[in-house]
Amino acid sequence: MSELLQGAAVVENKPDSWCWKLDGNRVFSVKKLVELFDGVLLASSIDNVETLRNRLIPKKIEVFIWRARRGRIPVRIELDKRGIDLHSIRCPMCDEDLESVEHILFSCSFAKDISGKVLNWWGYSSANFIFSDIFDGTFGSFASNDKKGI
Repeated sequence: MSELLQGAAVVENKPDSWCWKLDGNRVFSVKKLVELFDGVLLASSIDNVETLRNRLIPKKIEVFIWRARRGRIPVRIELDKRGIDLHSIRCPMCDEDLESVEHILFSCSFAKDISGKVLNWWGYSSANFIFSDIFDGTFGSFASNDKKGI
């Protein structure tokens, strides 16, 4: 305890208060916490940080992308990797392929129609599009600036 208190300074005639050492002004703010979270925790685990800095994307979608990139979406392939015993790791909706993040978002016949319409709306062809294109810079590298924002 004495080691912890060794660097503490007592200021007379001033009430005790909390201070936050992660900011220069020592005042806690949610905005600063979000900036630190985006810049340190998320950026350290994703190669293309711009995906997480797009103000047009809601935070819960950014978190979903972050989780998908790290293999943290509970699809059957990921559950099987963690030793969870499943009857099958094939997609229960179409039974055409293994249930992976890429499959449930883009390859599954149920998802293909929706993702194709969204990509078409953005001016892209859904042919040869894979989930990792969002992160490796392929997706949007040939798009106009307004489409890059989307």
